[in-house]
Amino acid sequence: MPRNLDENRRRKRQRKYLAAFWWYTAAVKCAIDWTYLRREGEESGAQRITTHLRSKPSVCRNHYRMNPSNIRILCDELKARGLECKGDVMIEECVAMFLQMIGHGDTMRNLAEDFQHSEETIWRYIHLVMSAVKRMQRDYIKLPGPDAPVHPKLREGTEYYAFKDALGAIDGTHIPAFPDSHEEFKERWRNRKGNVTQNVMAAVDFDGRFVAVLAGWEGSGHDSLILRKALEQGFTVPEGRYYLVDSGYANTHQFLSPYRGMLYHLASFRQRRMENRYQNGEELFNHRHAQLRNVVEKTFGILKGRFRLLQDMHHYKYDFQIDIVLACCVIHNFLIEHPNFDDDIYPEDVSSDESDASDTDGPSTSARVHTRGASSRRSDAERGSELRDKIKDLLWSSRCGHGER
Repeated sequence: MPRNLDENRRRKRQRKYLAAFWWYTAAVKCAIDWTYLRREGEESGAQRITTHLRSKPSVCRNHYRMNPSNIRILCDELKARGLECKGDVMIEECVAMFLQMIGHGDTMRNLAEDFQHSEETIWRYIHLVMSAVKRMQRDYIKLPGPDAPVHPKLREGTEYYAFKDALGAIDGTHIPAFPDSHEEFKERWRNRKGNVTQNVMAAVDFDGRFVAVLAGWEGSGHDSLILRKALEQGFTVPEGRYYLVDSGYANTHQFLSPYRGMLYHLASFRQRRMENRYQNGEELFNHRHAQLRNVVEKTFGILKGRFRLLQDMHHYKYDFQIDIVLACCVIHNFLIEHPNFDDDIYPEDVSSDESDASDTDGPSTSARVHTRGASSRRSDAERGSELRDKIKDLLWSSRCGHGER
């Protein structure tokens, strides 16, 4: 018994020595890092952002994904929503840290070197800016109301006039995820391609603006089930209006999908001769539908190209990864509201490579989505089929009236 007691004491003493050595090593490392960061002649973070704001707009765009005037407007908006930076840290500097992180995927260490602060300070101010950006969400990501105007692209006299009651398009996109869970639990986040992702559902209007975003769903979740969850959480569609969806969703009077078994993808129509492009009204409907719905694919492509952090967020906990997705959508909408941003680096024909879920050949795998507040006794599917046929007939008669096929 005394021998076991001595052994326990020896082990406890050894653990204390190891802990003390670890803390001493960490302290020395921090001191070295701090000395390295505060090297003589290096400009401070405040000097850095001040220089960038006074430079050519391209300098700010390269570092922060927006023009100097955009940064100032964003700082004013965040300040109005309670953002405060204490000490010698400017609000512009805090916002610049955040924008550089989401725009380039920089780590805390990289930001500490660029802005001449400790990693702990950088992390604290990143969280403050994130909280303020989340408060912007209710002002920048809003569902359209019942009196939402018809989009200019759909007004009378345009080739899309038959879709005048459409509000936008809905789809899901997969973003690499790093959940805080055991390996067997991570299988829930593995999508059909074998990648661990979060499935993000978004509704986008025809200007490429997010009007609803549901992030954080497991990669294995089906798009239609995520839409059902969104409906349970308050996503609504005004009476008489609808969104365009792919064939992964059930066709209803509020979510209009293409005809199955017909051509749908834009590339398929480009391969046909112009004078004989459509064999029937269903193909014409599918082509117009695909042209309009492609706005959501373009928007996802622009979002991922603009904010590189979305490609790799393994440094952060899963809850913070969800916040990053929502924050990127808010900043994306902010740049649409304040359009002096040069988007030349994001080509207009950007589209997602995940649209293969919308293949219209073969049996439907979509789950039934029940909408709220249906005043008619007829089923949603019947009303959706009638609406789709009505639009198809209008498109076909208009085309035949002009002597085209």
